[in-house]
Amino acid sequence: MTCSKIAICVLVIAGTTGMVEAANFNDGNGKEWRQLTATVGLSWNQVAQFCPQDGASSCVGSTNLNDWVWGTDAQVLQLFSIFEPAVLTSPSVGGMAFFGSAQSFLSAFQPTFSSCQTYFCGAFGSGWTASKDATGSPLFGSVSWGTTPVSISGGFGVGPAASADETGPGVWLWRATGPGANAYDDAGQVASPDGGVAVADVLANDWVAGTPATTANVAISQVSSTDPGVSLDVGSGSVNVAAGTVAGIYTLSYRICDIANASNCGDATVTVVVNPYVVRAVNDSGWASPSTGGTAIANVLANDSLSGTRATISNVTLSLVSLSPADAGITLDPAGSVNVAQGTPLGAYTLVYQICDRTDPANCAQATASITVRNYVINAVNDSARASSKIGSTPIASVLTNDTFEGARATTAMVQLSQISPPVAGITLNLSTGAVSVATKTSSGLYNIVYSICEIASPANCATATIALDLSGKL
Repeated sequence: MTCSKIAICVLVIAGTTGMVEAANFNDGNGKEWRQLTATVGLSWNQVAQFCPQDGASSCVGSTNLNDWVWGTDAQVLQLFSIFEPAVLTSPSVGGMAFFGSAQSFLSAFQPTFSSCQTYFCGAFGSGWTASKDATGSPLFGSVSWGTTPVSISGGFGVGPAASADETGPGVWLWRATGPGANAYDDAGQVASPDGGVAVADVLANDWVAGTPATTANVAISQVSSTDPGVSLDVGSGSVNVAAGTVAGIYTLSYRICDIANASNCGDATVTVVVNPYVVRAVNDSGWASPSTGGTAIANVLANDSLSGTRATISNVTLSLVSLSPADAGITLDPAGSVNVAQGTPLGAYTLVYQICDRTDPANCAQATASITVRNYVINAVNDSARASSKIGSTPIASVLTNDTFEGARATTAMVQLSQISPPVAGITLNLSTGAVSVATKTSSGLYNIVYSICEIASPANCATATIALDLSGKL
């Protein structure tokens, strides 16, 4: 693969990942130049969609390029000449003599690519100009320096790229710093309904008479606002959004005038986005028994949130959207619980609910509560014991000891005990206590007694187990 200068620029995207953006550069000649690293990855044709190529008119239609003028090759060379005057007589210079000036330039401008290895260090800054050469090839300007163990070199140049569709370089962009008052657009955002400061200082990117605008050298005034809740603090330059301002996009126009020359003024626009709170509804699940009914879900709002804080009935409204299959036995309480009435048919139910921001009723989210109506889980566990057939005894105190009702120990308060297998002479299962008794002089042998336990509230919900008794004579 052959690697041209423009191909080297493709490395820029990876090389600048995580780079901290440096301040723009004031050339002292009426222009503030933007850092190349803010615009890497665009092709010449992409930039041309938004930026005129006359070196005077501002880019329009791109959030990242608006208000900036696309520099021509002549303007870029003029910028280079601040650091290296030789470019005024030759558009491309390079060699050992230019190492210092190239390093100085790439200290003021962040390199779009830099690398330092064992025997070599180098940096490279490249950007599209608004110009093309006589053949129609787009021109890009670049500055580079490099070192080896035995040499140093630097270079400045403007030259053609192979294609206007290649990506990689940044874009040479500037905006006027004077001699007039130059106000540039701003943008900011806050959350609704809290409000707050959308832009800390509209003067941060404004200029007057070639110097940064401050409250000491310009007077600020608000020209208009599309909402009374969005206002400009003329003392600090901040744009503030009043609490309770409805979510939306608003614009505020302001004017700066040179204190030293009140007729020297400039206007700009601030775009303010008031974001609605983020409403997040999260799915829930629960169950209840038809025999008793009860609360399947204590509160569907427990895992929901409004702008990062827990949703409650004080900050959101709660409503039922749908229930499938429909059944009057399943209800959503206004406080957030999902309740199941006694006798509700067994099955799976899907309840969809909605929560909405009380301050912005159109800002809503939905979630699903999955409800299972099922019987309590009854588990009857086999028992075994060995006893004498000659001497009366109670070898099992209660067959319920190892049986469970919905995970808890089964008791006669929960379940009804009954014997399934035929009675055996001398062996008694006490249906009130679960005790198994053996009478004196019961016939020796191995006996299996089957019993069942059934939910008292739902007699059809049962489980069975077997008692194995070994009566092998005198112990």
